[in-house]
Amino acid sequence: MSEKSIQVTRLVLVIIFSVVILTGTGVGIWVGVRNNSSSYPNPTWSFKVSGNIVGGEINITMQTMLSLPFYEQVYTIKAKTNYDALFKGVQLSYLFTEVIDVDPSAKNVTFSAWDGYSWTFNLSEVLNNDTYILAYMKEGQYLTSYLEGGNGYLWLIVPAKNPTDFNGQRCVKSVTEIIFA
Repeated sequence: MSEKSIQVTRLVLVIIFSVVILTGTGVGIWVGVRNNSSSYPNPTWSFKVSGNIVGGEINITMQTMLSLPFYEQVYTIKAKTNYDALFKGVQLSYLFTEVIDVDPSAKNVTFSAWDGYSWTFNLSEVLNNDTYILAYMKEGQYLTSYLEGGNGYLWLIVPAKNPTDFNGQRCVKSVTEIIFA
């Protein structure tokens, strides 16, 4: 082999290895970013449950939420903008009967958000509707906190009562506390 053909061979090998490394790095970065989204929400993050519950105030971690049976459905959210999305989370009827020991004297439940927004429901309305959920996923992606550019780890999803019902105001984003009264 001549010196020139050895140099050409080396150059071709350098180009091939460079492309492989750059492509691998690009794929690695893409996969890494995609995999990071699967770590949401932080399993140690918790929300508070207070008010009329047996035993006093408790905190429920995301790890606990993710271990509970889930419910998944496409919901239509009507607010300033309307859209359909697949949400996955825990049915409130299950959460309030199997996980949280709600005091029988409780008549209402309030969902409070990170920014102070809240919405109160009659407790019997929530218990008698299996489609009210506390969602932690939307369209197959975990929800992220406001600090991470998202709408909070938990989003209360309440279906519209009829085709003209604007349910968006009842779908509290970034739920950080549930209060029974």
